[in-house]
Amino acid sequence: MAFDFQQGVLAKLASGTLEELSFEDSFAFGCGAECMGRCCRNITILLEPWDVEVMARHLGLPGQQFFFSYCAMELDREKGWPVFWLAHAKEGACAFMLEDGRCSIYPARPGNCRTYPLGRAVRYIKEGEEERKEERIFKVEKMAFCLGHRSGRIWTVREWLEDAGALTYYRMSDQYTSLVDYAMRQLNCREWMTKQTVQVILPFLFAPDMLRGRLGVSEREVGHEEFHRRRMEAVRLVLTDLAAGLGYAAPAGQDGPGPGGSMMDRVRKVLAGGA
Repeated sequence: MAFDFQQGVLAKLASGTLEELSFEDSFAFGCGAECMGRCCRNITILLEPWDVEVMARHLGLPGQQFFFSYCAMELDREKGWPVFWLAHAKEGACAFMLEDGRCSIYPARPGNCRTYPLGRAVRYIKEGEEERKEERIFKVEKMAFCLGHRSGRIWTVREWLEDAGALTYYRMSDQYTSLVDYAMRQLNCREWMTKQTVQVILPFLFAPDMLRGRLGVSEREVGHEEFHRRRMEAVRLVLTDLAAGLGYAAPAGQDGPGPGGSMMDRVRKVLAGGA
């Protein structure tokens, strides 16, 4: 789902069907009272770990409770990676939409909700031992339900994204999508990823509070953004180790259970110490 969308976006950008924008390009857009709720029902709102973490913290809910209450997922068999989305919004009204159409968690809304009508496509290009990120910002195709294009303030892309607080979401997204790209391209996860494997990595992706409790890592000691980075690195270690056991990768750390410790020892070290 998400991967097909990304490929479709890249194809449309290449053909010129979608309008690519720079950070200094401008566009007109504004949400009015007549728009409220139009984009919050019967729509697939794809989620990443940072989206879920911010919403859960905003509501004061444990990450796992939020995930199982409000999110849905499926394993993309072709790509070998799970896809996550807001469950209620896909089948009807978003669970967080108020009667007047406004968003009850607006300060904590997901990244895709923040950036519309802009979208972003990222791909990672391997050049020898180095990896290069290619980022492209574009204007999303107009939706029939959206009235925001009819009038509104003139924004530059940079102003819109800064006003929406989207740049932090982009940084966190890059950590996650780099992990996904690694699992798909270097670990060939579509050959061995199963629903059981997904269950192993779910706590790392969506339950930072549980991990902090188990490791004794407070928010004061390690901020949310840094802990997100560590969690993505921990998932990389776990998946590399699992892939190695099936013959698809070298063991994580290359040091076996000797001085470097077991895989779980290395995972704990990354989460607690950032190594």
